[in-house]
Amino acid sequence: MNKHRVMTRIKYMPNHWGMHGFNRDPSLRNVSVTVNVGQLEAMAEGADSIDLTELGIDKLLGSGRISSSLTVTVESASAKAVEKIEAAGGTVETDGDDDWDDEA
Repeated sequence: MNKHRVMTRIKYMPNHWGMHGFNRDPSLRNVSVTVNVGQLEAMAEGADSIDLTELGIDKLLGSGRISSSLTVTVESASAKAVEKIEAAGGTVETDGDDDWDDEA
C-alpha cells in the first residue's frame, strides 16, 4: 500500500485498523440456558424425574455420563443427550420443537 492511500485512511477513516468481524444485533441473538447430561443426577437429588423447564433451563446437551434412569422434561434436547438418557433406561419429554428429531 502506498503512502498516499495510508495517509488518506488515517485522515478520513481513523478507526479502519483494529476492526474485526461484525456484531449481531442483541435482539437477534438466541441465548439458551443449557445443562449437560452429566449434571442431571446431582440436580435430581435421588428423584426419578426432573423438570428442567421449571428450573429455567432451555436445552439439554449430551456431555457427561448418566447411570440412573430419569424422566427428563425439557424444551429441547440434543440427539446425543436423548441417546444417553435412553441408554440408561430413562426418557426425554420435549415441550418445544424437536430439534434432535429434525436432524435424523
